[in-house]
Amino acid sequence: MTDMHPIDVDDFDPDDDVEAAPLDWRNLTYEVFNPDHTVGVGCNRDGEIIGLHITDDARDNGDSWLAAEILRLARLAHMKSRVGLRAEMEHNGTRSYTIDSFDLPTEASYRAMEDAEFGRRDS
Repeated sequence: MTDMHPIDVDDFDPDDDVEAAPLDWRNLTYEVFNPDHTVGVGCNRDGEIIGLHITDDARDNGDSWLAAEILRLARLAHMKSRVGLRAEMEHNGTRSYTIDSFDLPTEASYRAMEDAEFGRRDS
């Protein structure tokens, strides 16, 4: 996954005056890494896993730990892709009650999930 160049929805600001190429929502990659960056999971727009990052240090922790870490990160990456879908729908002008009917997480609720998994983040 280190050779991928993901576009993060957090970097998109519709109010920017800078002319940029239109955001290609269908090809965005949503990545989540554990705090020590030994394991990472990447999902596409549909929440499907498209990449794993596993260091030698992670392999040294044993198969059970690694499997649990991959599952934890896959769950978060999937949720992050759903936050991206919400952002895409908002960008396209979808009404809020329609977006809410899909039960898509907000950026704040995703951050709360991530904080619950990894503890408080340093700001």
